[in-house]
Amino acid sequence: MYQHHITPFGTHGRHELHDTDTGNLLSIVPAFGGCILDIRLQGHSILDGYKDATEMGINRWAKNLLLFPFPNRLRDGRYQWDGKAYQFPINDGATGNALHGFPPQEQALEVTEVVTEAGWASIRCTYDYDARFEYYPFPFTLDFEVRISNPGSIQAMLRVRNDDRYSIPFGMGWHPYFQLGDTVDELALEVPPCEMVGIDQAMIPTGRQYEYTTFTQARRIGPEVLDNCFALRQQSGRVALLLSGAKGELRYWQETGPGKFGYLQLFTPPHRRSLAIEPMSCNIDAFNNGEGLLRLEAGQEATARFGFDFSAKK
Repeated sequence: MYQHHITPFGTHGRHELHDTDTGNLLSIVPAFGGCILDIRLQGHSILDGYKDATEMGINRWAKNLLLFPFPNRLRDGRYQWDGKAYQFPINDGATGNALHGFPPQEQALEVTEVVTEAGWASIRCTYDYDARFEYYPFPFTLDFEVRISNPGSIQAMLRVRNDDRYSIPFGMGWHPYFQLGDTVDELALEVPPCEMVGIDQAMIPTGRQYEYTTFTQARRIGPEVLDNCFALRQQSGRVALLLSGAKGELRYWQETGPGKFGYLQLFTPPHRRSLAIEPMSCNIDAFNNGEGLLRLEAGQEATARFGFDFSAKK
């Protein structure tokens, strides 16, 4: 039977859904960008998470956070919407861009529902944005729901609703780092049919895309360095990615199609202990190039799901 516990984590509360029979666990800090600290399935922790509140506050590589109102980068932090110019704060010094939308300390989600059952449990968190930032003066409500199920499944849902009287731009994503072995080099990866997005020195799309076949079939990642966005060819239903290592095999999936997750970012951090697999509803710099950007009319909603099944090695 799953149980729900709340414990302090720095100045925030850590919510845990734990099945004492299987050991399966979901640990999340809603008030810090919906940060997921740990997912334990079939005896294995499969996320590279923050170990303590100090590390989480430093927020290196935005591990396991929600990304909104845009994922990835926004060129120079600038965009125009319906004829008016806006400027996000620059928080990516290496490229001079805005990165991942609102900072996590400004994404204080509140827990609105917890369900615990014999074979599964879920937690729903909500963020009501009141248009307080001049660089994004568009009110919205975001729901984030995560369900953990035995023997080893996670399903997540993101839903956004435009609370403004006018249309608003929106993009969303998640930033998980999966750790299935000691190093990324030892993992095997297989990606769905996709095109790699061409980028310039500031990591902004050039407008060109390239056929990507490096991991069309499962192969060892080895010394490959990844920090790339991919446009998925399939734009309906679900697409799947396979990742396997010493701990077991992960079958990751995301919904594609209008208003869903048509893009995917892969990133090997410098320490090479984990692989980020990031679902994104839009391309890099979508507030400017419009690629995959949600234009939500007054009262309109968009919902997208992603998740994974994990099988431990025997």
